[in-house]
Amino acid sequence: MKKVVLSVLAVASLALTGCSDDDDNRCASCEVGLLGMEITTEACDNGDGTVTLTTLGESQVLSSEQLEGATAAEFVRDIEENCYTFTN
Repeated sequence: MKKVVLSVLAVASLALTGCSDDDDNRCASCEVGLLGMEITTEACDNGDGTVTLTTLGESQVLSSEQLEGATAAEFVRDIEENCYTFTN
């Protein structure tokens, strides 16, 4: 009987264990053909109002001020939906 109770408790604890929500740290990428090359840009919402932007292996963190009025989530969504055009 003791083993049955412990087994039920073990199964219940596994069933009630959850994972953290990763939706805040969402990434999107955009591929653009330019001069015969495929250039991929990836934007990741860091969950703190900033975005990590990676192009050609170079990464930079964009602050909320650099996102030109968009939230980090909106910026990443724009990459995903519209293949957002980047300008420096």
